[in-house]
Amino acid sequence: MKNLIILILSIFSLSLVGCETMSNNHRMKGERGIKHDRSRGKKHEGKRGKRETVASVCNGKSDLSKVPDNYLPAMIKYTKLNQEYLIYVCTEDSDGDGKPEFIVVESTGRPEHKSVYYESSEKYYEDYDYTTNIHKFAGVYEGQTPRRAGRNTIEEQALILKMPIQPTSAANKTKTDFGAMGIALNGVSLFNENAAPGDEITDELFTFDQCSGHPENRGTYHYHVDPVCLIQKLGGKVNEVSKTGSGTTYNWLEDSGENAGLLLGFLMDGFPVYGPIGNGEKDCKGNAVPAIDEYNGHQHCTTDFSSGNYHYHVKTAIQGGKNSPVFWITNEYFYGKPGLIGQ
Repeated sequence: MKNLIILILSIFSLSLVGCETMSNNHRMKGERGIKHDRSRGKKHEGKRGKRETVASVCNGKSDLSKVPDNYLPAMIKYTKLNQEYLIYVCTEDSDGDGKPEFIVVESTGRPEHKSVYYESSEKYYEDYDYTTNIHKFAGVYEGQTPRRAGRNTIEEQALILKMPIQPTSAANKTKTDFGAMGIALNGVSLFNENAAPGDEITDELFTFDQCSGHPENRGTYHYHVDPVCLIQKLGGKVNEVSKTGSGTTYNWLEDSGENAGLLLGFLMDGFPVYGPIGNGEKDCKGNAVPAIDEYNGHQHCTTDFSSGNYHYHVKTAIQGGKNSPVFWITNEYFYGKPGLIGQ
């Protein structure tokens, strides 16, 4: 009898382990994939941008008094865009010499737009048919299964971005890290083109919500591609697309290709991110602009930086990277020396 009880308990224990394993495997893993080496002989450090536990600097309020004049209009946008999930901007003088080294952006990471990844009781929850993504990302569809990103949901974060107050080009480039590498103007994390281990990033497209984002397993909602709902909220032009298949009509938003001059956020190195080049781009004076470099950026004047500044663009088909119809946020390396991002 004793042996029988032991056998039953052993089987029960194994079943619990099996269920837990299946449960964990069902969840979408953190965005910690391996990227292909595209260094092409350039001088790179191979180090990655820093992510660590960071204490709040702004402490629940914005102080723009020491933000450089050329960055002030852009930083104000962080503080004005959201009405509920507020974003705070301040500066940090870590060595006490009276000269701040970092501009600091602090956010809860929650978007003020609709998402199927909010809990159903949340204000911004809206259902979404993932089959829509087959049509939305038809250019890279190869039989992937449209699906939810496991059991992941959007959770409140304490994102803290510290970027150099005077960003410059780095002689030795640093790899963009897995996970957050910047923060959009609505407080959402910006990720690069990494996927979870064992996944292809193009497969993860088919887990995106109606605003082209999704959360990882810690609840950090993020964008890998052009954030269409943010572009729309910022006054950019997006196209409403509909397609009917098998008696069902699917609706989604697409970038119009006319938002190259739209500021979307900043990366850890302090340089801004602008919208897809799409149909072309002119500088703030209507002149032609330099070609996109291997870091997916270039330098010229914009509405936000009238004296000129280096900036990234969300990647477009044949400019600044791989020939792909998907618009990734950036390439493999930062152009400048990154600060850090943590929570």
